[in-house]
Amino acid sequence: MMSAHVARSLLLAMLLIGPAEAHEQSRVTYIGNEGVMVARGGTKVLFDAFYADSYDTYLLVPEAIGDAMLAGVAPYDGIDAVFVSHVHGDHFSPAPMIAYLRAQPEVRLYAPKQVVDVLRKSGLADGDPAMARVVSIDLQPTDRARTLSVDGLEIDVVAIPHEGDLPGIQNYSWRVTLDGETTVIHLGDAGAVVANFERHREHFAARTHDAAFPPYWWFEREAGCSVLDNYIRGSQTIGIHFPAGAMGRGDQVRSRLGVDLFTDPGETREIRD
Repeated sequence: MMSAHVARSLLLAMLLIGPAEAHEQSRVTYIGNEGVMVARGGTKVLFDAFYADSYDTYLLVPEAIGDAMLAGVAPYDGIDAVFVSHVHGDHFSPAPMIAYLRAQPEVRLYAPKQVVDVLRKSGLADGDPAMARVVSIDLQPTDRARTLSVDGLEIDVVAIPHEGDLPGIQNYSWRVTLDGETTVIHLGDAGAVVANFERHREHFAARTHDAAFPPYWWFEREAGCSVLDNYIRGSQTIGIHFPAGAMGRGDQVRSRLGVDLFTDPGETREIRD
């Protein structure tokens, strides 16, 4: 039987811990390149997780992780939504994306119109049941951000020009709030051009970003640091898109750059929301 002293100690500990410890912890898991999974309790989303081209530079999704996602094996079970930033082959490829949509019939896909057009050309016809779960967004950099709210997810999306100013590529920054608590922002391959973010200043200021996932090269450029400091303002910032050669040397790379970033698929971080 619990002694009165122990009972009082436990009660005091619970009071001291308070609500911050009571809510569910959020976590991000690295998939590869710019692929990440964010989870809060039973709500889970994937970004840029289905692609097949490394361009002889970047990490592919390890076979074991790809198989686990396809089968819906923990921790990749119960995915609510997949987001794609843009059509390039190190972020999206139609074959693994279609296979996943067919294997996981509850998952929705949110993607630029260019991505959805490629899916159609690759055999995902409008009458296919999987296509009913595909949400196509058609935005240009001068368009206002769009907002959607679906099943415990609050989704904001805005077009930010691709690194190197590639006007023919729809590159989207997806901001997703899970269960009304944890807000993360994925930038895709957005170029760190201050004017492109100033245009959407109100959008980026509208929410507090608990975690931000920019391309790693932003940390190496004055403009990238400026965008992170003045527009993104993530409570936690984790770089992605680092070349495959850094795998296994994450601590060394993080120490050299003085920032946090993902280098090895399967790495995780808690999100301090």
